[in-house]
Amino acid sequence: MSPIIAYHILVWVAIVVLFCALAAVMREVRLLRGIVLREEKGFASARPEITLGPGFADGRTRIVLAVDSGCPLCVAATERLGRIAPGATVLTHEDASALAGLATGLDVVHDRDSWRAISHLASPVLMKVDGAGRVEELVLPTRVSEVDDMVTEWSADVADA
Repeated sequence: MSPIIAYHILVWVAIVVLFCALAAVMREVRLLRGIVLREEKGFASARPEITLGPGFADGRTRIVLAVDSGCPLCVAATERLGRIAPGATVLTHEDASALAGLATGLDVVHDRDSWRAISHLASPVLMKVDGAGRVEELVLPTRVSEVDDMVTEWSADVADA
């Protein structure tokens, strides 16, 4: 076989392999699109497997906002939560005085162990926590309006909203 014919065969085999790879990627995209479109709210995930400290296992369902005072969105979310859900809880790793004046009407909890359970997530972290201290639902808000939406959605299940 001449080198030119071998080269052309090799090129066509490479084209066929690339076409098969493209078909596999397109199939995966189609499957992912089907999963996302199946849920009315978009992507649905499994319940988070996070348990906060014993201070949150008091038998009542509550809204907890984990914040850091150095985060502008956290500050805005804390102020908004204080207005729309007084009695909710703010979790922080800092001294409670760092949130003085921001968390009006909110219960500020300084708990490093609970913070460690969620510290891998970007703050603010808005959670619905059951009476055993387990996180039932979790949202990482990117806008303050998402705090309003989630508090409205969770208010029927939460005693302090």
